[in-house]
Amino acid sequence: MGAASLVDDPTTQAAPEPLTKTIYLPDWGIGDVADVRLGQFSVIDDAAGDRLEVYVLRDEEPREVSARTLSETPAFDGESLLVTDFRTNRNRLGGFFSEFQRAPSQAAVTLGDAPDGRPALRLSYSKDEDGFCGFWLHLFDFTSGPAERRYLNARPFHALGFWVRGAQGGEQILLKIGDAEWERNQDALPVAKLDELLPEGRLETHWQRVVVPLTLIPPRVSTLSLASVVFEVLEPGSSEIYLGPLAFLTEGAAMPPLPEPDEEADRAFEPASKATWVWNTGELLADEAQRDELLRLLAAERFDRVFLQLPEPADNPLPLGELRIDERLRPLLAGLNAASIEVYALDGHPAYALPAHHAAVLHTIEHVIDYNARVSEAERFHGIRHDIEPYLLPGFHGARRAEILRGFLELVAAGAERARGAGLVYGVDLPFWYDAPDKYTHEPISVEFGGARKLVSRHVIDLADDVSIMDYRTAAYGADGTIRDAEGELQYAAARGKQVFVGLETSPLPDEVLFELAGRPQRGLPEALREQGIVVLAPRGDSALVMLLADDTDVERSDLREWLADRLRREAVPSGAAVWWQVRRRISVPGDKLSFANLGPERLRQTMQETAREFRRYDSFAGFALHHFWSYKGLIGAQQ
Repeated sequence: MGAASLVDDPTTQAAPEPLTKTIYLPDWGIGDVADVRLGQFSVIDDAAGDRLEVYVLRDEEPREVSARTLSETPAFDGESLLVTDFRTNRNRLGGFFSEFQRAPSQAAVTLGDAPDGRPALRLSYSKDEDGFCGFWLHLFDFTSGPAERRYLNARPFHALGFWVRGAQGGEQILLKIGDAEWERNQDALPVAKLDELLPEGRLETHWQRVVVPLTLIPPRVSTLSLASVVFEVLEPGSSEIYLGPLAFLTEGAAMPPLPEPDEEADRAFEPASKATWVWNTGELLADEAQRDELLRLLAAERFDRVFLQLPEPADNPLPLGELRIDERLRPLLAGLNAASIEVYALDGHPAYALPAHHAAVLHTIEHVIDYNARVSEAERFHGIRHDIEPYLLPGFHGARRAEILRGFLELVAAGAERARGAGLVYGVDLPFWYDAPDKYTHEPISVEFGGARKLVSRHVIDLADDVSIMDYRTAAYGADGTIRDAEGELQYAAARGKQVFVGLETSPLPDEVLFELAGRPQRGLPEALREQGIVVLAPRGDSALVMLLADDTDVERSDLREWLADRLRREAVPSGAAVWWQVRRRISVPGDKLSFANLGPERLRQTMQETAREFRRYDSFAGFALHHFWSYKGLIGAQQ
């Protein structure tokens, strides 16, 4: 998203043109725009132009959690504490790693093999004169609440040690260290350039030991609560560096040795199943050639499960949620079954979570059951699948979350009972973050249901036969990769004897920018654009007009208030009742972080291999579900 899409060319000194959206306040549990204390808005860069969406609107400010600085020294063998040898995503202290970057500089960090085949962390970077990049490694578990995190007490140790090598030699890297307090501010302090610590005085293309006496750590960093180790690229250029085992050493201790090359790393791990969603069923029924192409490619790409959207007639007289079974499906189902592909009858809509639509959704399940009863076994559905996504309803990220989730779980419970009673498998699609704490309240997304309060994901896993986790990330490793984001569901499902598909996205997704506000609003209208932008909410009966103005130009406009007042008059909104906030945070979310559409088939295969290698230890790991089939076809370049 460019600034010009939100603010006119500053050279003309024209008034800013805001993005707007009208919302219905009762949907959000909000009575008055002046009651809003928290909001998150997204500017989505669609091909048709930028559009504004409202994600969060609450009448409570973000909860302030008192952080405590707890620390400990884990038991360690011998004379060193091996934090990680970079064979697994999470280190011994519970920490993860991740790249950091500011455009135009770029970085990517993953686990893999160094050029000599030894397991290592690999940082690939392109450092520009502008921006910055590198990676950090946590010495604590950031998924714990701020008051429960335990940092490393390094008092018993004399030095930090690790192995390092470069891809070209001469790479300029700065080592930084942070304690609990610095980490809360998302910062760390410089210790030294690697050149100053390396035995040969510079990074080379072979491995070197680095031993960093803890006395080099700046006095403002407490070694009693170490939180992060940071490697920042200093000089412009593109290259890679590799990091080997990292450990804390007692005085006189030797560095842990480099691991031997990992023969397992070259093995291809094939998941038990490979599933995909097919949404354009109506087109398939009308086009025999397209149907034949689907069957051929599903077999060629070794898919064994298809989530097939039930087609809805254009003149469907039935209520939302109820679909009858089109008899033209029989040849398609026969072809899929003949190819040993299990077919789920798929449907979903966020509103299905509301009790008013439950009866219609359950009628659809009955129609599938009746269809299976009157056709041959070769033409039957294997299961029912619901892709409901109730979090897309207004108010889910507000006052109505518990109400919406209880309705969703009631439908899942009833759907599972009816499907299972007829011998059908029942599956549900879930986002990966249902088992994560709410980012604003820090409380887990849990709900009371069936006499127990549990994480939403656990309730659904208990009720369904299998779930697909929409784990839409394009990197396997790190603090926000597919492995970390789906691991909790796999662990729980393994204990419950259920199956989990890891869902990956191949459809093109737009870039978006998130804007957040918090606190009490100011009344009236602003006089000038502020840093990062402003959000105006103006009441219009039970509705409100949301106006977002982002300022990337630093151009003063003294007539802003008058311009906005005129704009509101044209919208028939009383400007005197408007309230506004300065944007407090702005976050860019590139579509390539979520979808492989622009990254190519090799990146998809690599991520699948890395994810499967980590998840093969869980009996619950069923395989991958790729969204959706036709975008996957385009990604791999399949030809008719």
